[in-house]
Amino acid sequence: MTITIEVFDNHALNLLKELEELKVIRLITGGDKKPKAEKGKKQFKAINLDTRGFKFNREEANER
Repeated sequence: MTITIEVFDNHALNLLKELEELKVIRLITGGDKKPKAEKGKKQFKAINLDTRGFKFNREEANER
C-alpha cells in the first residue's frame, strides 16, 4: 500500500522516523517534488496612483 503524506511539522516527522526504526513503516524521500520557479522569472504586480492635488488631513484620518 502506498500513501503520500505532506509533513508540516518536525515533531510529526520525528514520529514517522521512530516508526521507521520500529520497522512499522518505510520512508522514501525524494520522489515527486514540486518544481521550483526559475530564477529571474518572478512576476511583480504594482499599482500606479495619481496623487497630484491630494492633501493629507491628519484630523480626518484620526476620526476613523
